[in-house]
Amino acid sequence: MRKKFWLITVLVFVLGVCLGAGGYFLWSTTLNPEVNSPAEKDNAAKVGTVQNGDAVQNALPDLSIEGNGIVDGIADGTNDSTNNSTDESTSALTEAEQEAVIAQYKQGLGILFDAWKAKDMTAFRTAIANAYTGELMEKHIQKAEGFISRGIGLDVGNIIFDDVKIESADKLSATVNAVYRYTARDYDLDEQYPLGEEQEHQVHVRANLIKIGQSWLITGETAI
Repeated sequence: MRKKFWLITVLVFVLGVCLGAGGYFLWSTTLNPEVNSPAEKDNAAKVGTVQNGDAVQNALPDLSIEGNGIVDGIADGTNDSTNNSTDESTSALTEAEQEAVIAQYKQGLGILFDAWKAKDMTAFRTAIANAYTGELMEKHIQKAEGFISRGIGLDVGNIIFDDVKIESADKLSATVNAVYRYTARDYDLDEQYPLGEEQEHQVHVRANLIKIGQSWLITGETAI
């Protein structure tokens, strides 16, 4: 009799433990899941979402034109001799001519940036024809067409040239090595108003230019 009593007592105790453990597990995982993962919940990072499916902030790498508003945001990243530097040993141009090439290259980039606020593709084409030519110009036109035709452009600012130098040049062609940065955000062409948060871009590019008349036009760009 005594053995039977102890056996029943042990069975009741084991059953109680099992029921208690099962109940706590059910409560902690189903009814109150925070108990098992408070740190994960507290430290969860907010994931940024694309403002809309038409974001174009990465549509181009480029920059600056006098008299077009964009130029007001341009600044040289350094004041030493490395900025806008030239190399006479690889150039058949005089120092003044090399400076003119660099100035027109910057101006061409600015024309491109400013063109992204054009009301329509006709205006965009007319604008960049003053800075680009050939296949590269057509690529920029094709890229812009999918956005500008739907009223979406770019607003560019905080433009800084860290270094621009001529790698090689003759009287009719030149290769420029440029390092610059800028911020960009989407732009509502109808309302003429920037949208969303700015994104910073850093660019290191080798650009080819040719001289047509008195103008140096950009014909090619390769990211470095």
